[in-house]
Amino acid sequence: MAAAAFGFTFGLSSPLLSLILESTDVGSSMIGLNGAMTSVGFLASAPVIPFLIRRFGVMRFITLSALAATTALLLLRVIDDLLAWFLLRFIFGAALNGLLLVSETWINQIADSASRGRVIAIYVTVIAAAFAVGPMIIPLTGIEGWTPFIVGAMAVLASAVTFRPVRRIAPRFDDHQTLAIVSFFKVAPTLMAAVATVAVIDGAMVVHLAVYGLRLEAGLALAAGMVSAFMVGNVLLQIPLGWMADRLNGYRILAGCAAAGIVCGLVIVAFAPVHVVVLPVLVLWGGFTYGLYTIALTLLGGRFSGTNLVAANAAFALMWGAGGIAGPAVGCRRASRPSPDRCRGVRLLPHLSPAPAS
Repeated sequence: MAAAAFGFTFGLSSPLLSLILESTDVGSSMIGLNGAMTSVGFLASAPVIPFLIRRFGVMRFITLSALAATTALLLLRVIDDLLAWFLLRFIFGAALNGLLLVSETWINQIADSASRGRVIAIYVTVIAAAFAVGPMIIPLTGIEGWTPFIVGAMAVLASAVTFRPVRRIAPRFDDHQTLAIVSFFKVAPTLMAAVATVAVIDGAMVVHLAVYGLRLEAGLALAAGMVSAFMVGNVLLQIPLGWMADRLNGYRILAGCAAAGIVCGLVIVAFAPVHVVVLPVLVLWGGFTYGLYTIALTLLGGRFSGTNLVAANAAFALMWGAGGIAGPAVGCRRASRPSPDRCRGVRLLPHLSPAPAS
């Protein structure tokens, strides 16, 4: 439930807030910077989360994280000030990171070596499915009014409530931590790089893809559907990849996902204006991209346990935060010639801007 709440709320809020900013004529660069604040919250909170879990305990920490995320999300609807949104999205990201880090550590702690790949794959699939559903809510609720914000807040609160029946079997992460967070960049550099790669692509797609779908005159439903298509592959491919990770060399699967992701990215660059090509390729690209995260998390759980696993997941969160900041920024690059519409010469990929009017 924590994973589902994270995926759904993040999947709903990111395109929702970007579309709201777009409707008020906020430029692409500012939309990207504002969207990156969620990842800044990930980055800033990661080093202190292991301490907070030991200080408050797992259940109390989950409750505090859920309340903070809910409050920040609702205040985004109340406060109509762009500068305030930067702070609120920072708090929102930090609180969601708490839910994500606890759930990742918990699921990895209880998985055994024989089935860890499949267990982690199911966990990531739950996040992906919830994330894909999030943008689909937007055409039903619209981007005006309270409804989408209330739906997201209720999802987070529901996850906190469902932890109550299992509070007696919550793992205790109070053993001595022998590895510092920064040491994981030396101990497991390949896994850290894999997470950073996923985060960069995820940050660019989540923040910008719906907006650029609108600028292609795709309509609100299709623009939000492009984000969902990117996540559908995550839903479809993670369990097969996890099954392979339990039987084959995980690092070879990691390399295979990276190679497939490169091919999909190049195809999208070449065929971006053609929706019938882009949507299926987005499905594959999303699946292989998030496959990097699934396999990296599986390999991480096989190497570390206890508070060291909490610290390792915090290092993952650091990489996710850094990549999430870089992704929206890389997604906003200046074109050589200005565009006549509200793109203002900023585009996500070379073929994602409408052709200039004759």
